[in-house]
Amino acid sequence: MEQKSSVQHARRVLVADDDADVCALLEVALAPLAAVTAVHDAEAALELVATQPAYDVIVSDFMLPGIDGVELVERIRRGARSPRVSILMISGHGEQEVGDRARAAGVDAFLDKPFTVAQLRATVGELLVLPRRCA
Repeated sequence: MEQKSSVQHARRVLVADDDADVCALLEVALAPLAAVTAVHDAEAALELVATQPAYDVIVSDFMLPGIDGVELVERIRRGARSPRVSILMISGHGEQEVGDRARAAGVDAFLDKPFTVAQLRATVGELLVLPRRCA
């Protein structure tokens, strides 16, 4: 499992995106806000959620290899360890149905690609200051 983590912060963000360039962009964009760990599939994200200290925010792409981002969110929400983590889903599909499925699964925020670094930071920044959601 390939993963990278940025400098130490009190807050922790997990990024799940199969595109290495998008992961790198998200890591750089979010590094001022939190320690960022990036993985390239949902299975790796689930493993980290199950074995690492709690993340404050998870950023997941809608399209992931294996299980998709919606199923990832559903599994996290059902899990005993991190059902309260804030989750941002990103997608390049731009269809209302994608956003609706993501919200029904339990995401806290949704961004259509392309988005700006400012939009990403503002959204993740808001999620970082929200109280943990109730299980």
